[in-house]
Amino acid sequence: MKRLFFLFILCSAVALEGAAQEFAFNKGMLKLHYREKAYNPSAAGKSMLVVYLHPRSARGHKNETQTKTPGYKAIDHYLDSIGMKAVLLAPQCEEARHWNEYSSPVGKYFSDVVYDFIDDYANSHNIDKSRIFVLGESFGGSGVWRLVSDYPGYFAAAMPAVCSPKLDRLQRFVKLGKAAKTPLCIVVGERDQIYGPAVMAPYIDTLTKKNCRMKYIILPGMNHQQACLKAYTNEALDWMFKR
Repeated sequence: MKRLFFLFILCSAVALEGAAQEFAFNKGMLKLHYREKAYNPSAAGKSMLVVYLHPRSARGHKNETQTKTPGYKAIDHYLDSIGMKAVLLAPQCEEARHWNEYSSPVGKYFSDVVYDFIDDYANSHNIDKSRIFVLGESFGGSGVWRLVSDYPGYFAAAMPAVCSPKLDRLQRFVKLGKAAKTPLCIVVGERDQIYGPAVMAPYIDTLTKKNCRMKYIILPGMNHQQACLKAYTNEALDWMFKR
């Protein structure tokens, strides 16, 4: 019986080690819940830091749904398979807020809260600050565009997937000249009527003229929803992390 109890405890410990752990970042009146998972933590050197911004459907306050999206699972599986020393952070956007917002109920844009969270984490953990990456699709991709515009050159690379940098009232916030200072992996669906190739063409042209280091991937035959589910291909993630 003691042996069975010991095996149960051991198996439970292993399960916890492989799971994304729950934390919260506090900044004044603001509290950002997030999940954290480490990969190859016993390896020598510092970890690269990967930040995932979830789509609209994962907003909330229970700090759970952001790790259940296909995007998170694809990034998690990829990082688990490549053997690099890394940390994956998945913050959760509150229900009433936006990663890329044009107004703030507390006087601080949520994108700035996310940046403060990333920078605080990088400074307080064993992180290689030259290897910080941010990825997101659709609603999350909008937040990626905002971060690379507001903090040009901070990230080693960014992946704003299935999302345009110019969204109605948010147009004045995303500056392509600043965004171009970060290497970008842009993924869209061929048949996406919202953010497909026809919509993205002028932005791709502008980024090219701004000498942005860029990987542009068009997923054949996919509409918006399909592209959101399949955005994180090995081709895209290899370009992000193995350059």
